[in-house]
Parts: sequence; C-alpha cells; structure tokens
Amino acid sequence: MADTLAQVQKDVQFWQRLLTFAGYKPGKIDGVNGRKTKAATHEWLNDAAHLKTEYGSFDDRSERNIATLTPEAQRAARIWLKAAKAVAEAEGYDVRIICGTRTYKEQDALYRKRPRVTKARGGQSMHNFGIAWDIGIFKGKEYFGDHPLYAKVGKLYTQTPGITWGGTWTSFVDQPHYQLSLYATSTAARTEFEK
Repeated sequence: MADTLAQVQKDVQFWQRLLTFAGYKPGKIDGVNGRKTKAATHEWLNDAAHLKTEYGSFDDRSERNIATLTPEAQRAARIWLKAAKAVAEAEGYDVRIICGTRTYKEQDALYRKRPRVTKARGGQSMHNFGIAWDIGIFKGKEYFGDHPLYAKVGKLYTQTPGITWGGTWTSFVDQPHYQLSLYATSTAARTEFEK
C-alpha cells in the first residue's frame, strides 16, 4: 500500500512539473492533487479541447497520445498529423500518433530494450517533457515499423512551424519521431521542467 501511495505521489509530482513546464500554475510541486493543481489541470484540458475543435480530431489512439502533450505540442501535432494523414490516405495507408509523453521510468524501460530503439534515458528524451511524439504507419490494423511513407510524411515537418523531425538526425536517425524545436537540447528542457 505504501508503495502504491508513493507512486501516486510521484505521478502527481510529474504531472505538476508538466503543468508548470507548459505555463500553467499548479502551485507547489508536492505530489498533492490540491486546489491549484486541479485548477491548472482544468485550464490545460480546456485549452486542449479548444485545440481539438480548431484543428480537428483523429483516431482514438492518436487522440490518447496527443492528450499527453503540452497544448503547444498538441497544436503542432494536430497540424502535422492532418497533413500526414492526407498524404498517407492517398496511398491507401494511415498515420497515427502511437506515443506521446513518457515518464522517466517509462523512458528508462524503453532505453533498456534490445534491439535499441532509443539512445535517451529518462530525463534525456523530449518525450519526458510533453513536447515529442512518435508515429506509426498502418494499413487497417497492420502496423509497419519500416515503410517509405515515414520519409515521405516526415518531410512535412517543414510545413509545420516550430517542429523538428528525427529523420534529419545524423547520429541516430529516428523517422517516426517529431518534437517541438523550442528547446535545443533535452538538458535545457529538463532544467526548465525540474524547476
């Protein structure tokens, strides 16, 4: 029971940091879902609902993952995804956002996977700060981890202001990955996030 309560407190602290990082005011980062945290959460959800109305909604999986992003990242993800879905649909495929925000613990678990899918440990990935998302190419229920459409839809990042694409990286090319370019490094994001 104590372990469960400690995990809940850590989860609330992570959420409070994410709210603060996104510009909301949850009050003290103390792991308590108090009045200020609830008010900041309500404001986040209200802003997210407006973005969904303004930029459109998508498949359930994409929506679940978009909801984990900061509202600024939600806006960029929705703009990019609308264009990417149109390109994929013309070829008989679909694009979905299959990952959004991850906790440090979730990032560390992914880092340990083999074959390697990420070079970033917890606190080193933009996913840890609500400003990155990964996509998948699908045909019906079939998922394609490798497909020429990743490169084709990836190039759309130039049409969405403020995002970068992992397909342009040189040390670890990551075609399914997109992120806000607001922070040049995860160290800068982590410093701001952990204030």
